[in-house]
Amino acid sequence: MAVFDDNEARARVGAALDALVPGASQLGAVDYVENLLSAFDHDPPRVWAAPGAWSGGPGGWLEMGPWEEHAWRTRIELWTEVYARVARGDELSPSDHDVLHQHACEATYGDPAYGGNRDEGGWRRVNFPTPLFPPARSS
Repeated sequence: MAVFDDNEARARVGAALDALVPGASQLGAVDYVENLLSAFDHDPPRVWAAPGAWSGGPGGWLEMGPWEEHAWRTRIELWTEVYARVARGDELSPSDHDVLHQHACEATYGDPAYGGNRDEGGWRRVNFPTPLFPPARSS
């Protein structure tokens, strides 16, 4: 789902992520952020990937308990405000930069199930071997 209204907003977000982790946007960082911010547009929410998330098979995302859901909704609400500032080109606070850096790292080097690390490029960048677990990755 597109969270950012237009290509200019996506470009601003991509540039901000790239400034902290060079090449992050080429590895899917903007898609990662959009997936994260729209996690609750799905049932179950796309927060915790199960083996099926990586392969596209059944059982792709884990259910959340009520307190966990509340905590994640609160986080995502705050992150949505951060990315709205980025998309508008507003001045960012140090804590905004912390959020961007965390997400740029997660998007570049995390599990591709979440929308980043396109074609496992982040893993190749640091010579990290493709995990064989969950078993869905062996196919």
